[in-house]
Amino acid sequence: MKHSMFFTLSAIVPVSLSISGVALGSQHSVHDRMMSEQAAPVKEPELKTLDDLAKEIKALRQRLAGLEALKPRFTNFMPDYAERFHVMHRAGDVGDWAVAAHEIDEMRRLTGISKYIDPKLGALLQAFMDGNLRKLREAVEHGNPKSFQAALVDTVASCNGCHQASGSTLGVTVKVSDTMSMRHPHLLGKTTVPKDHGH
Repeated sequence: MKHSMFFTLSAIVPVSLSISGVALGSQHSVHDRMMSEQAAPVKEPELKTLDDLAKEIKALRQRLAGLEALKPRFTNFMPDYAERFHVMHRAGDVGDWAVAAHEIDEMRRLTGISKYIDPKLGALLQAFMDGNLRKLREAVEHGNPKSFQAALVDTVASCNGCHQASGSTLGVTVKVSDTMSMRHPHLLGKTTVPKDHGH
């Protein structure tokens, strides 16, 4: 009885494996075909007339508008910046200077690319933050808690100045009990909806 059960199972297992192998193979071939179609270079359209050229320009403008719609705004950008600020702050508080330095470096990088998201707000961010981030980095490099806390206070003042200059009603704080969350160091308080605020 045991032998017949073994032979029955041993006959079923290879058949089921070969069936699933065929199914996987067909899935892979479909996937590979789709990927090669996507990776294939786009054939240049044949533009024989001015009308063809006008249609191609219109199509390109529509595609460009679609890509522009996907471009992040400062509303998408600032939460990442704020989170890095908060992690840097907490790391500096406990003397984890490596983490604090990493977060400062990331904020410097983000400050640099912000002008590509919004030239006006990016220039404002750069003007308010460059010097403060440099002071924070120097304090972190020296592992100096007192200098770090002083630079942190100055940076928060600059953050709030930048928010005011940009029309934002959000205030930045380093007091956790007053913050919205650990991720966003914004003060909560009674406010009204601002008019024409894009942040």
